[in-house]
Formats: sequence, C-alpha cells, structure tokens
Amino acid sequence: MDKTSAVPQHWLDRILGGLIPVIALTMIAFHLIIVWYPLFGGMINQTVHLGFCLVLVLLYWARNAEKTAFKAVFWMGAVLSLVLIAYLIIHYERLDMEAGFPEPLDIAVGIALIAVVIAATWRSFGAVFPVLVLAAMGYAFWGDRIPGVMGHPPFEFGFIISSLSVGFQGIFGMLLEVSVSMLFLLVIFGSIFEATGITRFFMEFGKLLSLYLPGGSGHMAVFSSSFVGMVNGAAGANVAITGSYTIPVMKKAGFRAETAGGIEAMASTGGQLTPPIMGIAVFVMAGFLGVSYADLMFKAIIPALAYYLVAIAGVILIAYRENIPRGTEKPEGRLLANGLPLFLIPIGVLTVIMVNHYSAGYAAFWSILTLLAISYVRPGTRPKINILLRNLVSGAIMASSFGIAIGCIGMLIKSLTFTGAATKLSLVVGMVSSGNLPLLLVLIMGLSIVLSSSTPTVIAYIIVAFVAAPVLIETGIPPVTAHFFVFYFAILAAVTPPVAGAAMVGCKIAGAGYMKTSWESFKLVGPFYFLPYFIIRNPIILTESQPFVGGSLALVALVVCLSAMIFFFQGFCLTRVNKVERMGFLATALMTTAYGIAAPVVFLVLALVLMVSLLVFQWFKMNRKPTAVVVQ
Repeated sequence: MDKTSAVPQHWLDRILGGLIPVIALTMIAFHLIIVWYPLFGGMINQTVHLGFCLVLVLLYWARNAEKTAFKAVFWMGAVLSLVLIAYLIIHYERLDMEAGFPEPLDIAVGIALIAVVIAATWRSFGAVFPVLVLAAMGYAFWGDRIPGVMGHPPFEFGFIISSLSVGFQGIFGMLLEVSVSMLFLLVIFGSIFEATGITRFFMEFGKLLSLYLPGGSGHMAVFSSSFVGMVNGAAGANVAITGSYTIPVMKKAGFRAETAGGIEAMASTGGQLTPPIMGIAVFVMAGFLGVSYADLMFKAIIPALAYYLVAIAGVILIAYRENIPRGTEKPEGRLLANGLPLFLIPIGVLTVIMVNHYSAGYAAFWSILTLLAISYVRPGTRPKINILLRNLVSGAIMASSFGIAIGCIGMLIKSLTFTGAATKLSLVVGMVSSGNLPLLLVLIMGLSIVLSSSTPTVIAYIIVAFVAAPVLIETGIPPVTAHFFVFYFAILAAVTPPVAGAAMVGCKIAGAGYMKTSWESFKLVGPFYFLPYFIIRNPIILTESQPFVGGSLALVALVVCLSAMIFFFQGFCLTRVNKVERMGFLATALMTTAYGIAAPVVFLVLALVLMVSLLVFQWFKMNRKPTAVVVQ
C-alpha cells in the first residue's frame, strides 16, 4: 500500500485526513461491540463490515493518490461502495429470499459490487488471484460450451451474479465471516503491539543471541523478525518493519547485500509458521477443520523448530564460509526487562483463551485490553496517543484490505463449487499424477505456491485450503495433514522465485538485485521444502501418535534430509563442498524423503551410509587442507 505519511495537497485530502481516522476507529468500535452483541445479525454484520472495508481502503487510496484522475476514481469508488452496501442492507430480506432469481436492478448492483471487489483486490495484492477469479467466472458463464466432462450445464446470467454477490453468497458467507469474527481484531492486536515499541525488545533479544552464535547479526535478524512476523501476518510487511534495522547491521558485519536481504526475508517468513499465532492463519485453519486451536498449535511445534534450526544452521555456515564474526553489540537490559512481560502476557492471554475453546474474536478482545493495560504500566512501553491512533488506523486499513481480498476469494470458491470445477480440478490432477503419490505432492506444491504468490499468509492459506487441500483429501490423506501440507507451501511462496514478495522488499532495503536476493532467501529456506513431504506418512512430525520405531526413524530421516540440503544449498559443511559432494548431499536428501513418503527402509540405510561417507570425507579434507575459518 501507499505510505500514510504522504502530505495532503488537495482540499479533499485535508478532509480525508480527519475522516479516515474517524471511519477506522468507528470500524474498530463496531467490531469490538459485536464480540458481545451481534447487533444486526450475521449477514448484515458481514455487509456492514464489507462496506467499512471498501470505503476505508478507497478513501485511503484517494488521499494518497498523486494524480487528480486517480483521486476522482477512488472517491467515486468509495461513494459507489456506500450506495451498493446501503442497497444490500435495505433490500436484504427480499434479496435473501429471491437468491438466484434477481431483478434487473439487483443484477446491476451485483455486477458493480463484483467489479469493485475485484478491482480493489487487484490494487492491493496484484493480479494473481483476481485473474483466477475472473477465469473461474468466465468458466461459469461459458463453460457449458466446453464438450465432454470438462463442461457444465448452462446457468442463467442472473443466477451467476446472484450466487456471487447479491444473493449473499460468494463474496458473503463463511469466508467473510472469518474476516468479521476473527481476522479484523487479530490484525488490530498486532498493530497495537507495534505501537508499544515491542520491536525494540525483539531487536535487543536478537542482540543477546548474536553474542554467542557465529554470524551474530544474522541471528539477530532471524529471531527479531520471527517474533514480529508471528503477530504481523504478512511477510513482506514484516521485512519492511524490521529489515530497515537488521539489514544495514548485517551488511556492516560483513554479509553481502543480497545475503542480508535474503536472511531478513527468510526470518520474516518463518514467523508465519511459528506458534502460538502463526500469522493468524492457525485460527482460520481451526475453523475450517472444526478442530481446536490448541491441537493445531501443538501440531506446528516440530515443523517450527525445524524451520529455525535450518535458519540458524544456514546463517552459521554462511558465517564460516564468509568469515563473519559474532555480534559485539550488547543488549540493553532495561528494554529486555520492559519488553518481556509486554510480549508474553498478552500472547499468553490469547493462547489460554483459545485453548479453552473460546472464539478468536473473544480472545482478541481480551488480549487487546491486556496489551493496552500492560503497555501503560511502564513509561518505556507506554505508546503516545498519536502513535497509537496512527497504528490503529493503519491496522484497520490493512485488515480492510484483507477483508476485501477474502470476499474476492469467496467468489472464486463459489464459482469452483457450483460449476463443479473443483471436482474436475481434482480429476485433472489425479490423471496427470496417475496415482503416483510423489508426483501428486509435487503438483500440489507447485499449485499452492502459484496460488499464494504476493499475498499475506492468511489470504494465501484460505486460497489453498479451498483449492489445493481437497485434492489431497480425496486421495485419502487426512484433512489436517493435507491442510498443513498446503499451508507450509503457501507460506514459502513469500521466498520462492520468481515472485518472492518478502525478498522483493528485502532487496530494496539492502540495495541488492532482486533475483540474487530471492535466490539467497530460497537457499536458506530450501531445506524446509522437504519437510511437508514427511508429514504425509509420518504423523509424528505433527506430534501425532506413531509406532516408536517408525516414528524414530522418520525423525532421523528428517534430520538427515534437512542437514544434507543445508550443505547442498550453502556449498559448505566442515569445509567447502565441491560439485560432486553437493550431488551426494542432494541424493541423500532425496533418498531420505523417499523413505519419508513410505519407500522401503533400504532408502534410509543407503542415505545414512552416503551421509556418513560425505561427512568423513569432509573431515579428512578439512584436516588435510584447513579452509574452514573458526569464527571468534
């Protein structure tokens, strides 16, 4: 989004300078109230929520647009949105009763609403899934002309428009309710965290760790950015928040610019899969699967630990390879003492309430109050009113953009379901994979990454949960496992070239080339791409029961696989790794992964023999010609 600090030039901008905060704060108050009192009922609350989202975002763009023509377009869009929402509220009962059989004016309103939602989503998050929505809609309109099994029966034009908008389906429904009842207040919770200066605590904590680990400033970025990313929900935004400090520090310590940008992108991405908040997506997952939040939080522990072990090991190997020392800057004890309760207590309140099966909105409500109360205890964490208001407004704007995107996703899902395209997609993927599980998993991985490009974690997860996960479930994979599989690849899309949204932000701060930065981030996270394959046949990875021997061997295989891929990507183990050794490490990882997907145990035995051989060879190579640099 555009910067909120743009200086108003036009007289309308000065009006908006006061109007936007009023709308944002009113929206926050509305969502706090409906946690306790439903007010208008579920569907009307969704409609009011969507109205707030559209008007707030469009007016925000109008205020920050440089060209008068764009200002006019955004103003007209905000006014049009207000009119459309008013129409829906006034005619709610009739539109609901006549869903699927709209009148001509209803159709016009539906078309306008669809256009506004798609255009606003495109403006916020790029073209990827708005284009998918348009393609799905095109299939709904003209798919009856396709012969054979890939076609569908003809649908009336009005029926399609009603099903996507004014019939209170498509844009509205379960997905938009997620935005109303949980997503909005959780984003506000994260924005208040930023206002308290919690980032300073994370930075100081990172400094403490960097004193003891090779490549110290890199570890500072790993831990500080991960903590911020946990509550942020958007890897790219997190890079912008923490990277402005961590990247220059890493460059000063000796990291190359593209490496510094890649480390920051990798660290910010990792926060999205870290319990207890997991970039907010875990709350949505719990609702989709009908399981408790606590179950999902505990299932994510081993993968999160694996991610950070990969990250730490990658930074250490880079430090040895590039002769980068430990950190020297000592943390401020006062900031650590102030920040620790500020972080732990509100997060603890959120977690405890969710573990006791209360709603995410209820948990967010009390967590916000707890956070504000604790922040005002100490002067060092007490946010200034103007900073708090600014963050509340920016949080409302971010949450509003999420709400609009969720409405857009709702149209995609509805188009796929009533046309039968979702089932046909499963058939196509099944035919291409021909019952070959590894090939199926690779195809779903690619689909999940493509669908998740340049979108925040929660939006990315919602897309893949409806489009990619059902394909796996139909093959007999348990729903929880299928959702975690696509969830991890939806997160990894932020550091996967050629899009790699987190690396895109990191390269700008680092002053490095985009492709080099994205490749460095990919090398750091690359080993973790193998972990989702292990969860398919090894429930122990998601902390579920598995026979002792099988579970133990699966964990051994996972550790060997991740280690081999770290050495492969970084070109360094005990000393530098040549091309033949790299291929050996890659072969080790592939064999352990094959075993993890249920190949015979001989694959694991061969992988262990090869891994030990490579490590022994590295040991003799290092002692014969010591090229590894011991970092002090």
